[in-house]
Amino acid sequence: MITVFRFFLLLFLCSCTVENTDAVMGISSPYQVQGEGYLFTADPVKFQKLDFNRKDPSLCQVEFEVRKMKREGNELLIEILRPKDCIGNYELVWDGVWQESSPKRMQIYLTAQFSSCISGSEQEIEVIRIDLAKAFRNTSPMDPFSIYMREHCSFKDFNCVGNCELIIPD
Repeated sequence: MITVFRFFLLLFLCSCTVENTDAVMGISSPYQVQGEGYLFTADPVKFQKLDFNRKDPSLCQVEFEVRKMKREGNELLIEILRPKDCIGNYELVWDGVWQESSPKRMQIYLTAQFSSCISGSEQEIEVIRIDLAKAFRNTSPMDPFSIYMREHCSFKDFNCVGNCELIIPD
């Protein structure tokens, strides 16, 4: 009887392996995709840091406001009201996780990285278009899915389910 117990114990210990935690989360390793006016980053560690430091004034260089969010198929369009004459990019940070819900859901943070901004009261609308097929790389989301986007420097969150169009009133 002890021999059988030892055999099963040995079998159990040999079957346990250490897995890559990022692979369990949905991505095998962090990556970035550069687009016109934005950088899409899939990185659970960076996402967690943004989540813990939300609305930290030292991380918020420029105040901006999402005015519209629209998804059609593999394109996500975001209209952003920001100070005029700012030079820089936006970064969308995804934790790499597809949350099990109906429909599936992903969470992203929207941050701004501007090297220079001229102070003033003038503002302008900037439009960024994200190619979701490129951004998701090797993961294949089931359509429809929900995009839950958070502005990093405010407590404004947006939930876009399937093909959607959210317009934020003045």
